Amino acid sequence: MAKKRQTPSSKRSSRKARKAAAPTTGLTDFWEQIPLKYRHLIVLVFLLIVPSFIFSEVYFGGQQFVAHDIQQFRATAQSVIEYQEDTGEDALWATNIFSGMPSYTVIGNKAFTHLDTLLRQIFPAMFIPVFPFIFCLTGVYFFFWLMGYRPLPSALAALGICLTTYIPIIVGAGHNSKLIAYSWIPWVMAGYWMLSRSDKRLAGLFLFAIALNFTLRAEHVQVLYYFLFPLGIWFIYDGVAAFREKTLPDWSRRAALIVAAGLLALAANIQPYWSIYEYTPYSTRGGSELQQDAGTSGGLDIDYAFAWSQGRAELLTLIIPESFGGSSADGTYWGPKSFTSGPHYLGAIIFLLFLIGLVRAPGRLKYVFLGSGILTLLFSLGSNLYSFNSFFFHYMPFYNKFRTPETWLIVTVFSFSVIAAMGMKWIYDSWKDGTLSLRMLYLPGGIALAIALFFTLFTGSLLSFEKDGERQQIARQVAGQQNMRADDPQVRQFVNRYIEQEIKPQREEKATSDSRRFLIFILLGSGLIGVISLRIIPANYALAGLVLLAAVDLTQVGSRYVDKSGLISAGVSSKDALARQVRSIDRYIEQNKRDGQVWPWRTFPLGDNAFSNAVPAAFVYPSIGGYSGAKMSHYQDVIDHAIYKSPTELNMQVLNMLNTRFLIYPGPLNLPGWDVAYQGDEGAVMENRNVLPKAWFVDSLAVRPDPAVAIGELNHFDSATTAVLMDADPIPPITPTGNRSAEVTSYGPREIELIVLTDAPSFLVLSEIYYPKGWHATLNDEPVDIHRTNYILRGFEIPAGEHALKLRFDPRSHILGSRLSWIFNIIILLIGAAALAVHFRKNDEL
Repeated sequence: MAKKRQTPSSKRSSRKARKAAAPTTGLTDFWEQIPLKYRHLIVLVFLLIVPSFIFSEVYFGGQQFVAHDIQQFRATAQSVIEYQEDTGEDALWATNIFSGMPSYTVIGNKAFTHLDTLLRQIFPAMFIPVFPFIFCLTGVYFFFWLMGYRPLPSALAALGICLTTYIPIIVGAGHNSKLIAYSWIPWVMAGYWMLSRSDKRLAGLFLFAIALNFTLRAEHVQVLYYFLFPLGIWFIYDGVAAFREKTLPDWSRRAALIVAAGLLALAANIQPYWSIYEYTPYSTRGGSELQQDAGTSGGLDIDYAFAWSQGRAELLTLIIPESFGGSSADGTYWGPKSFTSGPHYLGAIIFLLFLIGLVRAPGRLKYVFLGSGILTLLFSLGSNLYSFNSFFFHYMPFYNKFRTPETWLIVTVFSFSVIAAMGMKWIYDSWKDGTLSLRMLYLPGGIALAIALFFTLFTGSLLSFEKDGERQQIARQVAGQQNMRADDPQVRQFVNRYIEQEIKPQREEKATSDSRRFLIFILLGSGLIGVISLRIIPANYALAGLVLLAAVDLTQVGSRYVDKSGLISAGVSSKDALARQVRSIDRYIEQNKRDGQVWPWRTFPLGDNAFSNAVPAAFVYPSIGGYSGAKMSHYQDVIDHAIYKSPTELNMQVLNMLNTRFLIYPGPLNLPGWDVAYQGDEGAVMENRNVLPKAWFVDSLAVRPDPAVAIGELNHFDSATTAVLMDADPIPPITPTGNRSAEVTSYGPREIELIVLTDAPSFLVLSEIYYPKGWHATLNDEPVDIHRTNYILRGFEIPAGEHALKLRFDPRSHILGSRLSWIFNIIILLIGAAALAVHFRKNDEL
């Protein structure tokens, strides 16, 4: 006979029956005497206080995080923000980075104002990290409350999920969108639970849709993509269970609601995701044309995507955080990644309870989270489990759009923390019904203790404490400083002594110290569990002790890795913080960037790591560089293959065609055609005498449809007289003439207007980056083609005469997407209102 799925009411009845049948313990439990609602309140207040021990400067010190990535974002978004403040219209095109690119990945233009934007406006300084912690901790607690868990196991899960060290790390690094997206994931899980198991389907539909909505609004789709894996495994598990239990009709209806809620959330965010989806094939996330032409698939290059793969042995940091050193900032990290800000730490108490839950917790749901945890752990290895992960990279949809495999460990920690809470629940339930015995804890407790003892005793001999290639790297540095060869015996002797006597002992001490620390927490946790198994104290006292130990453990370790260099006064805006970094050389360019034109010249901040840094350049003037993880792929091709003719020679023709009038460097450079325009304490400004204007006519055309050939032309052509077309066949007929001119009369991120004059058919090059999705051109109000020119620019066929050339950026994805977002957000809110009405009506009937 098929097993019948329990309803919430039948579960409550069975719990009451077990409670009635439970033996008398003879121990007074004051916690149980507190009304349940006050126990919830006490635990929630405790949870919301715990993060303040890591971020006391924000909670109590009147400071805020304006970290590296926040400053990069603010500088990158400057042109968009200025335009929106001046006009009230969405810019959509960032003119100040990479010679211009869609702003979709720079700053979100959300069509619908929601709770998240309102809270940002009311609490701008405290929003990060305070509110994401509130969302995360209360979300986990609510999720476990729905599943019928008591306050203390729910609190343990909230600590493990929301205070794993990766969270403080991304706060300090300024990865705010990732933090916000992660903070809504527990609410997504809660919504799924309600839809798949609760009778309150309308409320479940609203919760799942609104939680997914907020996750998507954070615009860090990588986090949601990662958590679709445990959700997918859970969905399959429920489908199989329904088939076995012969409840497929009910499950089909629930599954339909789950899919509907997901589609509603996606539709509510169709703006900006439609625009992002439209842009992705043209970004570095869609892969380079040069790679695709060579026969590779779209998406990131696999070596680039697998950068920051977790080392196999480095997984030890899940339980012994500094077994591979600390962060790269303190110089002790020696793992396989090029650098790191800190480990993904699960926690000693969480690990102990995870083992107990894995071995003893009843039910099959734990295997959903175990499978999710193991799968994502394997994904985190990236190149260190190459055959396995390359298969998913090439065949799993969207897998090749994301990089940094170690980030998968956030799902691993989440999943294992769920099982840890299951373990704590089993301990209490077994204690309550009188079945808990010390013997039942031998296996999981013994495993935890054996691991702790093993690494306490043998860490020093097991690990090398030396990074691959480290000796050679240090030898090259020493040799360069001493004007010697790297293979000189004296250099080798110095390096060997330095590593063996200075570097390795420091790393070994960190590892052995954390191994001892791990052992202490395992002993303390095991002791608490042992005394309740012997019925010396009530279970809740020990469970509260475990929660406190977990809080101490995670806050201590998390505090190590918070980069507090980005802390500033809460009264100082990110704009003000950036303005303080502006130098006299930047001010000089700011004052001269227009030189009487309606459009600004561009600058090459060569001395500022131009193509991976936007501060302070992009904050003050348009740059040919910038900061973006998803810049346009054809622009990246030019950076890789055409900005430099050789490692030491700039390609002046490319700089000329990009309107690069200024170049910044720590000192004057001897560059043909460039003069020193300004020199200050911070560096020199070089001025380009041969820079081309915003628009110019050429004398000859070359058609090169092959991307590799077209980009090769940029290394040996005259950009002032020749244009290389990729999409014209046959070559448009043009006649070189001396009587021609092009004047830009209006310039902005949404619209550019020119007056062009020529007495013969001609071809005009516009120094604006080519992007086919949304830019429209008219000549005398008649549509004309925009030709892809010089690999990255725009070109136009101009007939004889005087004409008005207008370009307008109106992507349909944004215009229609905004309207649809409004509609579907309102639908979700109406579902929520209906769910509330049903709830209150049922209460009135009772």
